[in-house]
Amino acid sequence: MSRNSSIADIVEHLTKVVKLSRDKRFSGYFAEYLVAFELDKLGYEAGVLGGRFGGADVFVKEKGSEYGRMVEVKSSHLDLDGFDCAASFGKGRSIEKGEFYGCVFVVFESMQPVEYLVFTVDELREVIKKKRGAYPNNPYLLFRFKTLQEYEAAFPNPEDRLEIEVNLHQHPEKFRNQWDKIL
Repeated sequence: MSRNSSIADIVEHLTKVVKLSRDKRFSGYFAEYLVAFELDKLGYEAGVLGGRFGGADVFVKEKGSEYGRMVEVKSSHLDLDGFDCAASFGKGRSIEKGEFYGCVFVVFESMQPVEYLVFTVDELREVIKKKRGAYPNNPYLLFRFKTLQEYEAAFPNPEDRLEIEVNLHQHPEKFRNQWDKIL
């Protein structure tokens, strides 16, 4: 049960907008509110930052404390033609500087969230060691495919693979809904 009715209301309305519009441009904002909503349901005070404090998207307060943690939120779709499902970290500065404590990668399919993949910033450091994006301003990506076989087909040369991605595809349960990594 959500403690914050405004976040619950926003998620309810965004769910309707996304379903009706089928517009993937809403996914990023929707994902931020979904993550805040999930954290709220776990009993934490969480809010969407809306770009006010650099790269992090959600602030979650530690229980019984005035302090909290910044959480980065990424989103992508497993089933959009012509697009890979990937979390984009741009030029990697937010990981390099440790501007967030953890990251939640919300994976959508049929415009619905199907996975909340949770990473610490330390787990993501490998991402910024290998440029793989097609655009100069967006070279650092974390890929998600439906299966390990699809991932290996996309990266047939093992040197192009990241251990974090191999681990994600072999053992998704180590990342799926692992909220304790950021709490």
